[in-house]
Amino acid sequence: MDHPIHKVKLKHLETILSEKPDYASLMMDIFGYNNSYLHKKFLFVRHFKKAFAMVQFLQTMKPDEIPLDPNCKIKFPAHVDHISFRAMMELQGLSTQGHRPVNELILDTITIVCYGESTELDYDSNSSSFKRFKQRVNDQPLIYMMGLHNHISNQLIASQKAWQERFDSVDVDDPDYHQAGGERMAQFNVINTVKSICADFNVSYDKAWQMPYALTQTNSYAKASYAYTQSNMQKLKEIKMEAKRKEKK
Repeated sequence: MDHPIHKVKLKHLETILSEKPDYASLMMDIFGYNNSYLHKKFLFVRHFKKAFAMVQFLQTMKPDEIPLDPNCKIKFPAHVDHISFRAMMELQGLSTQGHRPVNELILDTITIVCYGESTELDYDSNSSSFKRFKQRVNDQPLIYMMGLHNHISNQLIASQKAWQERFDSVDVDDPDYHQAGGERMAQFNVINTVKSICADFNVSYDKAWQMPYALTQTNSYAKASYAYTQSNMQKLKEIKMEAKRKEKK
């Protein structure tokens, strides 16, 4: 942590990406500059050059290629699928909020995913502990948080692809359902999933939201697989019945 780059925090990312970086704040936060007479007279130029060089270096980095650093102090789950159902819904909701500053997106993503693992508390983005944890994340070394964000993003992409492939493999095509406008029911998927969790696991509404996302998806996948199997069985029965009718003729 002796290298100056480790003193650059996630909270500094906004000014680093700005067209007019706040070099004064970077000089103070990273290099210990202050407005005392001695610093103004003897250290201003030196510290400004350091801050300028640091910003230039960070702006030329390829953020997507920064790996997860083992020195990262923020605890994170073994896999993003292990976070609660509520946390995952909020995480996925980040992509529907329109254009947002990169620093805010990184901060929110890490906070949502790592809150439960780091605090061992039920997920609640409105709680004071969540807000405190968010401040803690924002005060972590930028280089570490970029690597952690990449790690989370890669897992999330792989997770979404894997679940989509599973559900697609047991999708039951029902022309009547589509003709009747069944796609409109998709807007109730989340609440229906929560109701299903309550019934299947005999838990309260609040507890259902805290169930691991992987468990909720597995439960839904099991039901989809059952419906798919039942649909295929029904088709086979219809084929056999049709064959018997033809034999009688």
